[in-house]
Amino acid sequence: MSERDRLKKQLGSAEREIGYLKRALSRMQKQLARQEKIDDMNRHQTRWAMNKLDEARVQAEQASRAKSDFLANMSHEIRTPLNIVLGMGELLADTDLDSTQKHYLQSLRFSGQHLLKLIDDILEFSRIESGALKVESRPFNLKELLVGIEAIGTHLAVEKGIEFELECEPLMPMNRIGDSRKIKQVLFNLLHNAVKFTDSGTISLSVTDLRGYAGPSLLFIVSDTGIGIPDEKQPHIFDRFAQLEQEDLQTRRGVGLGLAISNRLVNAMGGQINLDSKVGSGSSFMVNLPVPIAAAEAAEDRHRIVVDPVSKLEPMHILVVDDIQLNFEVVQNYLGNFDVTCDYAENGRRAVALFRKHSYDAILMDIRMPVMSGSEAVRRIRRIEKVEKLAPLPIIAMTAQAFVDQESDYTAIGYDEVLIKPFSRQELLAALSRYTRQAGRQKSAVSGRAEVSSGADPLTPLIPRVLESTSAEIEGIRTALKRNDFKKVIEISHAMKGLAGMYGLKELSTLFGYLQKSAEKREQQTTRTLLEALHYRVRELRKHDHDNLGGLAN
Repeated sequence: MSERDRLKKQLGSAEREIGYLKRALSRMQKQLARQEKIDDMNRHQTRWAMNKLDEARVQAEQASRAKSDFLANMSHEIRTPLNIVLGMGELLADTDLDSTQKHYLQSLRFSGQHLLKLIDDILEFSRIESGALKVESRPFNLKELLVGIEAIGTHLAVEKGIEFELECEPLMPMNRIGDSRKIKQVLFNLLHNAVKFTDSGTISLSVTDLRGYAGPSLLFIVSDTGIGIPDEKQPHIFDRFAQLEQEDLQTRRGVGLGLAISNRLVNAMGGQINLDSKVGSGSSFMVNLPVPIAAAEAAEDRHRIVVDPVSKLEPMHILVVDDIQLNFEVVQNYLGNFDVTCDYAENGRRAVALFRKHSYDAILMDIRMPVMSGSEAVRRIRRIEKVEKLAPLPIIAMTAQAFVDQESDYTAIGYDEVLIKPFSRQELLAALSRYTRQAGRQKSAVSGRAEVSSGADPLTPLIPRVLESTSAEIEGIRTALKRNDFKKVIEISHAMKGLAGMYGLKELSTLFGYLQKSAEKREQQTTRTLLEALHYRVRELRKHDHDNLGGLAN
């Protein structure tokens, strides 16, 4: 074979090999392209799946919120007319009724209160499930909490015709850190449940201080001598809507939310709740909560679960800020037996001006006022103190509308503490005593509406003026309603609710509270009905002699 043929043959072989490589490369490119498409599809499917998961999560959250919102809205809508029914029932109870009518009215009011408790439970449970539950860790005094619980337990037991006992371990440190409001709510729910299922005998609350490896905790045990809980029901007793069946009770006594709420609150506070019960022998609910000790205490102040009234104040010069002068006169009368000088300001702007002019030991500040609110006045006073390097002046809020969740907001603004109207003389003195030089040596008073001295109420002579002012404000509300000025109705109702409460006119205070809520919802007919009820009640009160006003007020 010639050289030419040999080269030609090699060239052909090379061309075939190149062709093969080209085809192989083409196949690889096609495979790569297909793989890229598959990867794109996988990425697309992954994104689609993730999007679907996000959508499902959002829809689930929306459904949960919608359910909770629905429950809350429905509860509010039911509560509004129910409040009117109960309010009118109270008014009707003060009229002349025969024995049959009184029996009917008593049944009506009892059933109304029962329904109101159920609605409150539904509202609370819907808040918990919607994620609105927040646990606070703040210093509180266990003695004060137990005094309030004792008052509630005694009241519930007396109404049922049974006994209530409170036992507390001696020498227990009383200054603690935790969420006292939620602890009180849990204990109230358990006591209410104990009373509900106990027809004779005793309910009790015992408190023991535990100090284990996990740190200081408190063991609360609520016991009763009631019907008990069957063994097969006990594992589900803390489930929502769990209740004893018809064969266990002659009648059902609730919808089964109280224990479910208590269980969730205890868990949220890092504690445990357990049950020990036997049919026919009663039940015991044991709540173990981590409640650290806040500070060292004197041994003699650790155990006495009693009210320690403040009987002495050092000389003080205070400023009282309230847009209703009669509220100022309440404070003046409460402090009449003490060496306390009171100045008056009708709004926040005037308060700031007087603060610049005089040296005060404390300020009592209403929150909602015309011209300038109490909160804005506090902000300005705190700015002045900071700029001029002044010692912070104690400022105590006075308000008829301080909800549990709001008190921390008020202290964040600059208030030192909150007095909720109507407050008693003892509560006012207790608050002021904390800001005198003797505060560290005095025992702080606790809530419970305890009075300092017996005898005639110093506010009684002022009640005719209060009723006269109330009549004028009712006419102001009537005029505002004709103009559909619900904002004005809300402002007047809020102010009069606090004023009536301060003077012990509890029915009027309650009705003004209902009127305010009704106006906030722009419920024309309900608002007018409540207004007429207020007009009638004030007219009846003004008909009686001065000596009878105190009895009618309650």
